[in-house]
Amino acid sequence: MINDQDPFKEQQRVKTVSDCAVKVENLDKSYTYGELAVDNLSFALNYGECFALLGVTGAGKTSTFKCLTGEEWADSGKLSLGGFDLLEQSESDKARMMIGYCP
Repeated sequence: MINDQDPFKEQQRVKTVSDCAVKVENLDKSYTYGELAVDNLSFALNYGECFALLGVTGAGKTSTFKCLTGEEWADSGKLSLGGFDLLEQSESDKARMMIGYCP
């Protein structure tokens, strides 16, 4: 069993962060065929911070970015870019104008 406290610490930190460029809190994403792609993912990025999401094939990296760019909708969780709520239609268009993504 892997005992890595970093994901837990990041999840706790995200709860206290308010002013950040990107905030993903408790993101869940599954597909119609029942496969869970993203399970309770949380992270926050400061303005100007460079970020890479690493993981094995099938870990949910692409699904996470698809949720952030609006290509896919999250099942649950909170997503924000520049303080705009990606799950709130009136704010999501503004937020998505702030992101670029190169897969």
